[in-house]
Amino acid sequence: MKHIFIVNSISGKGKALKSVDTIKEVCEELKLDYDIRLTEYAGHTTEIAREYKPSDNVILYAVGGDGTLLDVVNGMDHNIELGAIPGGSGEDFLRYFHLDCSNLKQYIIDTINAKPINVDVGQTDRMKFLNTTSFGIDASINAEASRMIRKTIITKGPAYILSIIKNAFELKATKSRIVVDDKMYESNFIVVSCMNGKYYGNGVCAAPNSDLTDGYFDLILIEKIKGLKMYKILINYLTGNGHKSPEINVVHAKHIVVDAKETIDIQSDGENYESNHLEIKMLEGYLKLKIPASK
Repeated sequence: MKHIFIVNSISGKGKALKSVDTIKEVCEELKLDYDIRLTEYAGHTTEIAREYKPSDNVILYAVGGDGTLLDVVNGMDHNIELGAIPGGSGEDFLRYFHLDCSNLKQYIIDTINAKPINVDVGQTDRMKFLNTTSFGIDASINAEASRMIRKTIITKGPAYILSIIKNAFELKATKSRIVVDDKMYESNFIVVSCMNGKYYGNGVCAAPNSDLTDGYFDLILIEKIKGLKMYKILINYLTGNGHKSPEINVVHAKHIVVDAKETIDIQSDGENYESNHLEIKMLEGYLKLKIPASK
């Protein structure tokens, strides 16, 4: 068995790259057959993951944050086992497991020795995702901040602050028809978030009851209402207290089809795209994930 570590060279401002020496130390101590692959350009992570087939007798490890893990999952053959080594800034997917990542060496050892579990993955008509696919105010904040960063001299921090202020002031809703399995919802939605994991947006616990192994999404629907109460609902949602707002509808779902009246910003685990149509399917138990036991 060969252990392939795919290291995102820029993840976490170099945090993932700094873990290379520890990975080498562990692999040498355990006398493993291993290879460390460093990414060199955008999209390289997915290309590397796509190179390997089950017949190669390998285990892949994504070394980076949520974006690195997402890229590996979208490139790899799902019959290959996958480990996740923290090295990014968000780590929303790993938050789900309540792991102690303070001792990186021990974490790597525990990941290598872990027995894989089967976890659910979401599939849109664009890509797979692990944590969430959403549209509404959260996706608009992410998309507009990204556009500012690309097209202006504004840096990441100020761009997100400006985008939050703008979207919070506008509170723009999207008129959409959403078919969830055999039921239809039609309204002006301010948030529609299809949660597979519990967290997104760098620590927002949007779906505290979500289960990565139950074969269902937690679909969060928030309709726009008038007045200041809308802000209280959003604050409850963004602080993991959605259960305090009866206006927040949480639906268990396997198959979701969205048709919006206009082109909308959509995000899947932080990757932005635009469309007026979105289809999401549950891939139950799709990923063979090597994850240390919670301590």
